Amino acid sequence: MIEIRLVLPNRREFRRDVYRPGVISLSRILWGSIGAGLFLAFIALASQATGVGVLYPPLAATCFIGATCTYLRVARPKSVIVGHFIATVGGLAGVAAGEQLCGGTSLAVPVKLGLAVLISAALMQILDADHPPAAATAAIPAILPLPAPALLLPLHMAWGAVLAVVFGVIWNRFWFECPPPEEGCGRAWLNLGMDRADIAGAGACTLATLLMCAKPWSQTTYEWGLWVMLAGLAVMSLHHFFGARVLVAEAASCCTLAEPATGGPAPDCGSTEKEEKHER
Repeated sequence: MIEIRLVLPNRREFRRDVYRPGVISLSRILWGSIGAGLFLAFIALASQATGVGVLYPPLAATCFIGATCTYLRVARPKSVIVGHFIATVGGLAGVAAGEQLCGGTSLAVPVKLGLAVLISAALMQILDADHPPAAATAAIPAILPLPAPALLLPLHMAWGAVLAVVFGVIWNRFWFECPPPEEGCGRAWLNLGMDRADIAGAGACTLATLLMCAKPWSQTTYEWGLWVMLAGLAVMSLHHFFGARVLVAEAASCCTLAEPATGGPAPDCGSTEKEEKHER
């Protein structure tokens, strides 16, 4: 059942049992809507001032999620930053592949769009960085002019994503702990409930964002920022592979359709190993 709460902003309205899907909260409407608008306006101002071109439509969706749906897993700093970066890479790859396959035909745009989203969706899941707005980041290069050279656009989108994350953290910490602690993560550096590798990578990306802001005044500093951004993204994107558990086959089932010949109890049909791990 939907719950409607007409209560002015206070800390109680932003606790997890209230600040969640299924609750229409006046506090969330006011705080989240104002925040989402301000986030995107700040990103646009920063982009204009520094000349770091970004795609605004997908970042608008990111700002909405960061201001109103912070409790979702797709709002994690890693999902936002890595998601926009790798989706841009996948989108550009899809556009290039579509041009090779159907360039100059009526199928060119549909094929480019399909391949862009297909590749970016696969890459986001492989890197554990699911972020739905980034699918738009992948699709836009198939139909609109790019605001930056293709080789730089992925890093520029990561720059915009970092700004969205930083603004979101500052805005939401007025009421609650942000980013919310990730499930299974204890307190790490700076008392953040994130993996240490994610904290280190996010810190490097934040430093890179500051360096890239120097583009109008120092091309060298801007270029250093690009390299630092790449390093931070590499840490955030790849660290989970080192501790991953790999499952390549399901355990054999002990169940049979036939009744036991002795008339005794049928074998116990436990769940497969894959299902048991999923349940745990």
